[in-house]
Order: sequence, then C-alpha cells, then structure tokens
Amino acid sequence: MAGDVPADERILITVDDPDPGTDTRRGLLGPRDSAAGGDQEDSPDPTGLTSAAGAAGALELDAAGAGGVAHGLLDDSSLDDMPVWGARTRRSTTPAGAGGNAGAQHGERTVHRYGRVRVLGRPHAGPSQDATVAAAQDGTPGTTGTTTAQPAPGDGTIVSTLALPGGLSRTESLGVEAFRLRASDGYRRRKRARPRDAAPWDMARPCTDIAPARGSGTSVTPRLMPTLLNAPSANGTDAAQSTAGAPGTSGLSSYLEGSVAVGLILVEGPTAALRMSAAERTKIVAEVQNGLSWYATQNPAAELTFSYDIQLVQLSTPADPGASDLESVWRNPAMSRLGYAPTFDGVYDYVEGLRGRLGTKWAYCAFVTKYPLGHFAYASIGGPRLVLAADADGWGPDNIDRVFAHETGHIFGAPDEYAGAGCDCGGSWGRYGVPNGNCDACAPAPVDCLMRANTFALCRYTPAHIGWGHGVSGNPVLIQSRGLGVRGNFDVVVPSAFSGLTHVWRENDARDTPWRDPWQTAQALGRVDAVTMLQSTLATPGPLETVVRVGSRLFFLWRDSTGAFQWRPPVQLTQNVGGVPSMVQSRLGGRGNFELLAPAADVGIIHMWRNHDVAGYPWSAPKLFAANLGRVDAVSLIHGTLGGGAGLLEAVALVGTRLVHLTRDSSAVWRTNGVFAEGVSGNPVLIQSLYPGARNFEVVVPAAGTGLIHFFRDNNRATPIWSGPRPFGASLGHVDSVALIQSNYSGNLEVLARVSNRLYLLTRSGADAVWSTPQRVF
Repeated sequence: MAGDVPADERILITVDDPDPGTDTRRGLLGPRDSAAGGDQEDSPDPTGLTSAAGAAGALELDAAGAGGVAHGLLDDSSLDDMPVWGARTRRSTTPAGAGGNAGAQHGERTVHRYGRVRVLGRPHAGPSQDATVAAAQDGTPGTTGTTTAQPAPGDGTIVSTLALPGGLSRTESLGVEAFRLRASDGYRRRKRARPRDAAPWDMARPCTDIAPARGSGTSVTPRLMPTLLNAPSANGTDAAQSTAGAPGTSGLSSYLEGSVAVGLILVEGPTAALRMSAAERTKIVAEVQNGLSWYATQNPAAELTFSYDIQLVQLSTPADPGASDLESVWRNPAMSRLGYAPTFDGVYDYVEGLRGRLGTKWAYCAFVTKYPLGHFAYASIGGPRLVLAADADGWGPDNIDRVFAHETGHIFGAPDEYAGAGCDCGGSWGRYGVPNGNCDACAPAPVDCLMRANTFALCRYTPAHIGWGHGVSGNPVLIQSRGLGVRGNFDVVVPSAFSGLTHVWRENDARDTPWRDPWQTAQALGRVDAVTMLQSTLATPGPLETVVRVGSRLFFLWRDSTGAFQWRPPVQLTQNVGGVPSMVQSRLGGRGNFELLAPAADVGIIHMWRNHDVAGYPWSAPKLFAANLGRVDAVSLIHGTLGGGAGLLEAVALVGTRLVHLTRDSSAVWRTNGVFAEGVSGNPVLIQSLYPGARNFEVVVPAAGTGLIHFFRDNNRATPIWSGPRPFGASLGHVDSVALIQSNYSGNLEVLARVSNRLYLLTRSGADAVWSTPQRVF
C-alpha cells in the first residue's frame, strides 16, 4: 500500500505517452520563454531507466523496501539491488500506451499519469480496508480507516518498459520518485505518527476565495468567498440564485469525477530561503499523489484519473512581505516565465491549455512556494487555482497530502466546515446544492471530515458538495410516485458506491422523460448494504418511506414530498439482520400499517410492523419465522388481494440459488409454499399485476449466469401455478440486483437492473410482452 491510503498501487512506465498533446521528452504544456529557468527540463533525467538494455518487455520491481528515498534518483544499481515479488521479469500482455488502462491487471485502473509514467491502483484488501468496512457496517459516521498494513504482492512495485527513448522528463521522473517515497517504510511510519492527526483546522479565516473574472487586469485580486450560496435544490425546486459570486462558472472544475489535469507549479526565488531542495520537491509531489490517491479510493465509481504537468519556476524576484497582494508578487512573474500573461488571465489560460493538451474533463493548477503568503493554503471555489506554502505552516510537510486534498475539495465546490471560516449550516453548495450541514459553528454533532479537520474522512455532505453522483451498489428500489408530476415520476433510491443513498428521479411529464441528477442522503451511515422504499399515504403527496440495512442493523428514514423535499435523519430500528429487506404499506389498521420483512443474520426471516393508529407510530418488536429455510439472502413482500377479507401478505425469499414463496394467512401464521425456481442470484422482486382477472404474481430476479429471469403465477386457476423461467436482458451480462414495478404506461412492466456500479432500465409492454433494449440510467 503506497502511503497510507486504502489501495494497492504500482507504477507502469510505457514507451508511448498515453496523454494526447504532450511532449514526453520535455513535458512542456504551453508557450515558453527560453529564460524560464536554467534547469527546467533541459538536463537529461539521470534515472538510468534509459540505459536498461533489451527488447520491449516489463520488469517488475518491489519499491516497498526503498525506505528513506527522498531525493535519490532511480539508477541501474538500484534496479539490480531491489527485491522482487515472484519472477524477476514479466512480459507485458497489453501493448504499452494502448489506452487509459493499458498494462493494467484485473481490478486495476490508472489513478495518476505523469506522461509515460502511470500509477495503477486497485482497492486494498488488507487490514486497512477491512477496518474501514467494519467501521462502516457499524454505522460509524464519516469513517474511512487509516490503519496501515504491509504491502501485498504487487503493491509498491515499478514495472518498466525497457529502452525508453530520450529518458524521463521532469514530470515523469518526479512521478516515479514520489511513488518510491510513498512506498517506503519510512514514509508509512511518518504517516502513522502524523503531527496533529484529526485536529480541527484552526485557521481564523476561510481558506477560500473567488477568482477574478477573465479580463480583470493586473490590479484585481481574488476576494473572500461568502459563506452562503444558493443553487437549485432537489427534485427541481429552485432556490434564489446568489449574485455574490459564481463559483465554478469557469467550467474548469465543476465536480470531481472523471479525468482531471493538475498543473503543479513549484515557484522558487533568488535566495536560499525561497528555494526547495530536490528532496523537498519530491516530498511535495509525493504528498500531492497521496492526497489525490485517497480521493480515488473513496469513490471508485467516480473513475478519477489525475494527469500532471510539473513545472519548476525559478525567479529573480525578491520577496516583499509588506506587499498588499502577496500572491501577485510571485504569481505574475511566474506566469510570465511560463509564457503566459502576467495576470490572473494567465492562470486561466494555462489551466485551460492544460486541459486541452492532456485531454481531460477538468483542470486546475496548484502553486507551491516559500514566498510569503497571507494564508498558508487557500483555493478558489470552482478553480482555477490553489496556493500552498511548501512547509504547510505549523501542520508540517507530512500533512501536505491532507491540506492539498482539502484545498482540492474547494476547487470542486466544497465549503469549509471549521468554525474559524465563519461557516453556517445553510447555503447550497456544489453540484447538487447541498447545505453545509457539518459546519462546526452550528451542527449539533459535527463528525470527522477532511473539510473540518486534519483527517482522511468525509462527512455525509462533502461527497455531494464535490459532485459524487455516479456509482451505485446494493439493490435499487423503483416506484412510480403519486402526486409528483401529472403522469407520476419514477423515483429510485439505491445504495451509493461510496456512502449513504443515491436518490434519482425521472421527470415523466417532460419531453424524452429525462432522469434528473442524483441527490445524496444518509451518508453519515457510511456504506449502505441494502434498501427498501415505498410512498406512503400519510400525507399528500405521500412521503418516501425508506428502510436501509447497514451491516447487521436496520435504519428508517423518510423524505417529505412537498416544499424542500428534505430527507430526515435515519433512526435505528433493530439489529441482527442481513440480506435485502422489503417493506409495504398494508391495508391493515385504520391508516394502513407498515409491514417489514428482513432476513435474519443467521437463519430465517424477521417481521416487524409499524402501527399508524397510535401516536408516534411505534414499531413492533422483531419476530422471527421461517427458521426452517436456513439462511435467507433476500426477501420481497406485497399485500395481495387473494384469500378473502383484507388479503394475504405474500413474500418471495431467496435461499441460496432458489426462490421460495411464503404466505401469511388470516391467523397471522407464515406458511412456506415451496420452491418454485432454481438457478437464480441477487434479490427477487414480487409484484401483483393489474392485468384483468385474478391479478397474477410477477417475479423478476437476476439469473445465476447472465441477464434476468421473469416468472409469473397464474392466479386465475383454481390451483395457481408458477410459469417460467423466461430469461431476458442477456446483453447486460451478469446482473447484481433488480427492481420491478408496473407503471401506468399501458401497464408496462418496468425493470431497473444494477450491473456493477451502473443502472439500466428495461420495459415490457403489456401488449406484445417484448422486453426493450436496456437503457443506461446513470
């Protein structure tokens, strides 16, 4: 594990440059003045990798034992002396430079790019990740885990394609050296003994500002960021728009997903006090690498890849501690030396050019310097730049990674959460307009969060602030709402790939019925394993009532369907459960009670119900039944119309690879009706259709192999029987979980299937019984 982030990483050095538009020899990304600095890329890189002889192939080397490497360069002797995991040499099975993940092994993807140097990462399976998962399942808010572990085979290695032409550029060699430093035992030890670990940021001012607009000239400087902003709120309800500033309107860094170009500009002055040693430069690059690697581990579905340009700018400009604008003293001449306008416009031009040349979705730059600063670290909300003191002030060099990650959060829309910033718990921040609910000054119980303190943790709000909306896990739940839209919108909740729930909805009254951007909630619960939801009749329009499983515990939360569309905080219901639960609003009781089933943690199924005819809507104690089934993996519940009177509770349970039908009769006794399907996996979903007659039961479930399987029970028969299996959706490959409804679109069956971290919608019309081609939701 490189550094202290929960991922296994290694380096792949390729012959071809995977980044379009870059000069792999010099790494120059824009117009340059020949006076840009005497050692700025003109000297050959002394790594020794260029002299490695032989045909194109790959050499895998363990760098984990290279402790204390702060500025030593990778030469031929270091290659020979370093131990290896397994065989000494390995041939590459994927052509170098053949794409973003060329040469990657199973589960790996490119996290960092330095020209031809790529850092590949995959989730770490050692104690650090285990601790993270255990804490998340325990419901600990904001837990990410920082326990370190010895590297697994393949972690901390360098895979070098031989006979590299022309050597490595400064950007490439610093990327390698930074990785070697992170992979060393000494680096890990220092991370375990971080100074002021988890201490709240103690600044007496915000570390954010608003960058001047393009064309403002040399005299205009950034101004402090207001603490309250407004933006569109959830489900399409608009709040007032702020005129105090327009963070993110440059379009350079709107949300932290996909590919990001990072321009790292090390600005040095004419005196020893303003210069950085080779070791300091490597340390800074390693800290940036570590901090951004941590972001990539927190939400793999964001598919983050950071591509770098590293510039060393040496100035003759003396320090001026008394200047009214300390930044412009060195920033303007630095931009001039890089060949850009000596104004903030030059910063915009550099960053925009960086994005184009590296072919990324977003871009920002980071100035690191020893020149005097008004504040040791700060950033413009939405970009284009952040500024950082080379020693991170009193926090020390070993905390640069977290300081850099904190400021990067600002670049992508996250506000400060420490009280000294003057934050409040309102506002509407980032991609989804989420309030700053973890602000120290007003949150009733603020939790650990990178935007509040020196910690690698995220609160429930920050992932939405930085725009994490893609990537799901667990089972989706789909309903067609009542009273929300004329035709009834589709509302979906699904466990997020990183923490909490993702809520997305389809506007069925709009042309082309678009899916609207996801809303995040319940992130303080950590990783959610499973969910069930209904729209109740307890208000008009009915609230969305939701139960989630986190580890072995069940929590209840709900969202109103009027006004602010606000999700209420989760409340624990019970524990010792597992699998996928299911909840319905029955016709029992005067107001329709909630009935809830959940697989027990060991054997059988737990039944609970909520009494809506009693003040406070109390939940019953859990009651176990069906222990004879053994371990149950998932359950789906309806209140059917058969059996006379109020009808029966009907359920389908997944037991291994079999489906079992259960019924609760009028005496409140659950009975097992036998197995009706085998060879399935994932959660089944049971509905009772609205087709004429006795209304059949319809079940959709993922197949054990590929696609989905549809079963139905003909309830018009004197002795109803199950028909099927009827497979469909094979083009999806293996499906992990599923949701099913019958919509008011001509009685269509609507299926939402999760495949890995993506959702797809399939529709079967009532007329021709043909399933549509899967359509990606997000």
